[in-house]
Amino acid sequence: MTPREGLARAIRHFGNSTKLARAIGFTQPAVKRAHRLGRPTAEMCVNIEFATRGKIKREWLRPDVFARDVKLIENSWSRSKAS
Repeated sequence: MTPREGLARAIRHFGNSTKLARAIGFTQPAVKRAHRLGRPTAEMCVNIEFATRGKIKREWLRPDVFARDVKLIENSWSRSKAS
């Protein structure tokens, strides 16, 4: 899933970009701009994940920022479990 597709999914989840913006504490123009550019802010991604109760993951919206964190956490968990 691309970041733009993830944002489109979040918009559909809430019904429209105004409702999404209200739910995540951003303005509607900020949400529309992020969707148009396909690049939401890191804060927006975290807020979307929280507002959708995890149905839309932050790493789907910004894999360049969050995917590495997920892999590091998974790797450290795997190592600690193997010990």
